[in-house]
Parts: sequence; C-alpha cells; structure tokens
Amino acid sequence: MSLREGYLHDYIAASLIGVSFGMIIGYPAGLALGDWGKYIGAIVVAGIFGFVPGGFLSAYINFRFHRMGDNLEMSGLSAGFFAAFVYTVLDLIITLAYAIMGSDAARIFIGWIIAVVFAFLFFTLGGYLGGMLERRPFAMPALFNLSRISRGPPPPPMAAAQTCPTCGQPLTFVQQYNRWYCPNCKKYT
Repeated sequence: MSLREGYLHDYIAASLIGVSFGMIIGYPAGLALGDWGKYIGAIVVAGIFGFVPGGFLSAYINFRFHRMGDNLEMSGLSAGFFAAFVYTVLDLIITLAYAIMGSDAARIFIGWIIAVVFAFLFFTLGGYLGGMLERRPFAMPALFNLSRISRGPPPPPMAAAQTCPTCGQPLTFVQQYNRWYCPNCKKYT
C-alpha cells in the first residue's frame, strides 16, 4: 500500500465523524416511526441535511488525511459509501437494542431498512460531492472574506513638524486625505 492510498482506520475515523453528524440530524425522524409517510419524509429531509453533509464531511476528512487517487470523485464516493456502511452497522446495533427492549420489533426493523436505503443514497451522494469540490474548489465569496475588512486611515507620519514651503508656517496632517495642509496658505502640500 502506498502513501497515496487510504488506510482502513482513516476511513473509519472520518466515517465516524460524518456518521455522528448524520445521526444527530436524523434522530428526529425516528420519532415518526410507524407512520411511514411521515417517516420517509423525515428521513429524506434528514438525508438532505444530515446524511449528505455527513458523506461530504467523511470525504473531506479523508482528503485531509492522505492524498487520494487521481479520480477524486470516485474517492469521495468510496468515502461516502464507507460512511454509509459504518452508519448501517452502528444503526443496526442501536436498532437491535430498541427491538429487544420494545414490543414491536418488525416496525423497528422496517424503519431501519428504510433508513439504511436512504443512508446509502445520501451518504454516497455527499461523498461524491466532496470529491467533486476537491477537484474544482470554489473561492471564498467576498461577502464572507473577513480578512479584507477595510481599516481606518493610517496614523500620521512620525516625522518632525513639517513647514510650508511657501510661507514657512507649520503644517498639519489631515488623515482623511493622507496629506499635509497649511492653514495659512489654505492649500495641501
């Protein structure tokens, strides 16, 4: 294995971070379990706002751990796929615990199957988008680039008092125009 390829623990670490984000966002969908229309709608919303960013996050972290192959989109897709696999295993463990404690195991497992189908769809989509944006990054919009906030005018120069070349009177520094002004001659020098 070369240094350009990913290691299993890199994929697991990145997937756990992405999956935790997706599970936190997707948790409220479980409250609609049993009413399948509401549940599927909630899973789709959780997929768009939780699983897609989770797959994107997994791909992004994998790209930061090591340099992926030349086909970045497919590398991101594989990172998203692995995140969906990790989600499937973790959610299966949680589902088994709920099924053992609860009385309606069939309803819980049907919900798990639906969640896994949408997880594979949305995590891999997020990973693919992460790979696509890694190849063609976008510049930071000027609106959000706070490093270019305009500053006030510079302080006056620390030179000795300047004298007017015309009348010889002392000049005053005007910060607004960044120039010296003679009040006697009423002109800038």
